Amino acid sequence: MIDNYCYIPIHSLSGELIALELTVLPHQNAPTAQNAENRLLDQLLTVERYADYFQLHGLLCCLTIDFPLARAVTESPFIQRILGQLPFVRLKLSEDFPNLHDGPNNPLLRALIDQLNILWLDDLGAGDANLNALQSKMFEVVKLDRQFYLDNISKPFFNVLIAHIHRYTNRVLVAGVESEGQLEKLAASKVWGVQGYFAESMALDALDGTEGP
Repeated sequence: MIDNYCYIPIHSLSGELIALELTVLPHQNAPTAQNAENRLLDQLLTVERYADYFQLHGLLCCLTIDFPLARAVTESPFIQRILGQLPFVRLKLSEDFPNLHDGPNNPLLRALIDQLNILWLDDLGAGDANLNALQSKMFEVVKLDRQFYLDNISKPFFNVLIAHIHRYTNRVLVAGVESEGQLEKLAASKVWGVQGYFAESMALDALDGTEGP
């Protein structure tokens, strides 16, 4: 089961490991062939194997969910029980999630929140209309779209943009960090976490026998 996945580390600007993003390996097609509940269950059981590691080191783990997986979360008591036993898990929505712009008026998003799931927003700036969702303050973490970040990091208004996003979330995550110079600029913007050149994706079984981040 773990052969289907890898994790993408998320670090603080000082280099501390703060979270892992579970990702389906591109060459693995089996999980997507399953129905939504089984697909999500497969991911959660994979994470559960390392629950002690996450909790011991105070790490978060985010899983990306699409519309079918979100429905599985809200409709399956079994999935809900497992999530209740994994308090470090976060559910990340891409901005192409249907009717995301409705924010808390979207019944499925409201159901996720009412069940006390903690949500992250992915791909901010990719082009879809999700400002309403951002402004609803529904998301613990907002992740910038990688290309949007690379296109704008060198522009003078970048810090203003991040400050505006901080009005709606305490934590901004940036993917695509390529240099120490970019890290310095992000430090001025008080970015919470980064993914980039200094931390490649790794197989989940790399956690086996690991004593610490």
